Amino acid sequence: MIWMIITALILAADQIVKYLVSACLNVGETAFSVLNIFDITYVQNRGAAFSVMTGKIALLSIISVVFCALIIVFWIKKRPSNPILCLSLSMLFAGAAGNGIDRIFHGFVIDYINLAFMNFPVFNIADIGITVGAALFVLYTIFFEKEAKNGNDNN
Repeated sequence: MIWMIITALILAADQIVKYLVSACLNVGETAFSVLNIFDITYVQNRGAAFSVMTGKIALLSIISVVFCALIIVFWIKKRPSNPILCLSLSMLFAGAAGNGIDRIFHGFVIDYINLAFMNFPVFNIADIGITVGAALFVLYTIFFEKEAKNGNDNN
């Protein structure tokens, strides 16, 4: 249950901020800086990470939906209990769903976090969910999956 709440909170935060950014800013416009660490800048990403596969919105939308469906199937079949794996899956699902919603309903992903201290592509909360979720999944795989396969966990 806690994992569904975490998923819902990440997804809600992502969609609310995207709505506010797109409603209040013009594309390319910067609203303000947060502690000179990052700026809120409205960007429309018509591809995937780092604008890879630009113009392939239909394919990227299908990938998002299939990825989310696979996470649900995995969760139902395997019933994971390891907190790192569960948090990883929650964050991956929320991130994929958040960007998938954008692609399906807007035809692009709304990005808005622009790092002020380095030249890096603009990103969003969903991207953070995907990145942190993937990192946690790698940590789980390296340190806990073997334990789970040996029967010390029901994953």
